[in-house]
Amino acid sequence: MTEKPFIGLKIRGYVSITPDVNELVRKADMEKIDTVWHRFQYQQPQCGFGLTGVCCRHCNTGPCRVDPFGYGFQTGTCGATPDLIASRDLLDLVAHGVATRLQEALIMLKTAKAVAEGSTKAYGLKNPGRLKEITDILGIKAETDTELLAKLVELLETEINRITDEPLVTALKFVPEDVVEKWEKNDLLPRGLAREFFEANYRSNMGTDSDPISVVKQAIRLAIADGLLATFTTTIMDEILLGDKAPGKGKSGLGIIKPENVNIFIRVLPVFAGKIKMAAQDPELVEMAKKAGAKGIAVIIPSGNMIMQELPIITGLTEVMVVDHQCIYPYIVEIAKKYHTKIVIIDPVAKLPGAIHMPMTPENASEVAKEIVKLAIENYANRKKDKIYQPVHVSEFTTNPTLNGLRQAFGGSLKPIADAIKRGDVKGVVVLHHCTNPKVKHNYSHYNIAKKLIENDVLVFAMGCSMMAVALTGLAKPETLKQAGDGLKKLLAIYNLPPVIPLGPCPENTRELFVLYEIAKELGVPFTKAPFAASAPEWMNGKAMSAVLYYLAHGMLSHVGTVPQIAAAPGIEEFLTKEMEKITGGRLVIEPDPFEASEIILKHLEKKKI
Repeated sequence: MTEKPFIGLKIRGYVSITPDVNELVRKADMEKIDTVWHRFQYQQPQCGFGLTGVCCRHCNTGPCRVDPFGYGFQTGTCGATPDLIASRDLLDLVAHGVATRLQEALIMLKTAKAVAEGSTKAYGLKNPGRLKEITDILGIKAETDTELLAKLVELLETEINRITDEPLVTALKFVPEDVVEKWEKNDLLPRGLAREFFEANYRSNMGTDSDPISVVKQAIRLAIADGLLATFTTTIMDEILLGDKAPGKGKSGLGIIKPENVNIFIRVLPVFAGKIKMAAQDPELVEMAKKAGAKGIAVIIPSGNMIMQELPIITGLTEVMVVDHQCIYPYIVEIAKKYHTKIVIIDPVAKLPGAIHMPMTPENASEVAKEIVKLAIENYANRKKDKIYQPVHVSEFTTNPTLNGLRQAFGGSLKPIADAIKRGDVKGVVVLHHCTNPKVKHNYSHYNIAKKLIENDVLVFAMGCSMMAVALTGLAKPETLKQAGDGLKKLLAIYNLPPVIPLGPCPENTRELFVLYEIAKELGVPFTKAPFAASAPEWMNGKAMSAVLYYLAHGMLSHVGTVPQIAAAPGIEEFLTKEMEKITGGRLVIEPDPFEASEIILKHLEKKKI
């Protein structure tokens, strides 16, 4: 097999608004390394049928395609219309995303069960208060905390595995009444996850459900089940097992990678990330690192967002990169071959050809973590000195609190936020969430939407890659409060909080829902009447689209910046952007321009003024 010729990056200007990203992409270009931006360039022009949602591969009669501009015969071979083709693809996309969220939930349940049974010493029940708060709402009683945890695990496993028609218990117990009523009235109330997954595959199959709106409704039901069961489980178990966190101080940016340290870069669930960090503090391993010539061991828990994952390798300073299943580019293995970095994958299910597979479980987490650290120390001497580049960009930010940590940060409850909204000091709350996407200049949309909103007295919470975007661009630190409007400044200055508050990684996205539920309750208004909105400026995958849909289902304006593949499906676009407002009060807004999107969000919040 002959090696393909290197083409080089032809993007005009910069790929990012973050300086070190541009420097490292230029370095990759000079070293003939294909980054995600190179590979995206090689895909241009992308398939117009796929981009607009009219390419169907649901059976072997196809692939079928329909002209997106309405010329020629307007169905596939079986008769599937553009709306049906796009609806099936949307449902499949959401199902893929929710499956990932479910895998994360199962890992957390396995960990919680091990704690309850006493079969692991690596983890413990660190937050009995949060456990009791959750189980009280669910009506679970027990003599001891471990029995309570065991019963909670049992209930959540039952809800996940149930295939009968009973509605989801967590949805009925946690979601505001006005939202549940709309779901019941419009056949959107989800059942057990197994049932919703089964029905998703059933409906999207060729020749089964041929009503596009029915298919899209199934995507919405599955998305709600994600937010109220899969992501819900990961969120609450993280808080119960790892404990409450107050807003703290952190650093983002590739400049935190220092040449004097053994560097371990990790992109894994917090429950395992913490174990690797603890292992790196082991005195024997620290001494081993010093004998290898290093000053210490640095465990770097993402210094940036998903699209930046290849860049720590290109610095030439990363000994080991540890990944699981969270948006991992398979190409990192190819890039690592050009440097000295070892790629380790710890997921027990997902595989990555060319990586070292070291499955991590609740039982072996501490031991595997030490093996990873040893591997990094041993690899320190293999650095290629001529390929080292020391990034300089570092941005301080406020690290994410848990729900109770956020309450404490506001003096014990979220009532001060509600009071500020009632006074008119704060116009509303917007959640920024999920991905980065090479279709957009890196961090550009996240930054500009957040900046415009805080200037207009909107409180912004951020999750996942969006959280890292605002961290990298300086919006998630208290010093940036001077950029906020006077009303928002008045609220947050008292508590020394930033104008954009991080709330955690995307597997814990339900924390944003908990926060919104609580603010709406303090406002004393139905949830669907509250001045809330959501934005996924650079959404990329099914996990993000699931969140887009469950915000929509909650009656919120749900904005996306990168265009979903429904442009040639007018019925689906009409349903999501207009008809859903009659059903739940929410609507989808598709707007790539961050400034236009900000204006739409601000007008929406003005309409919802308390």
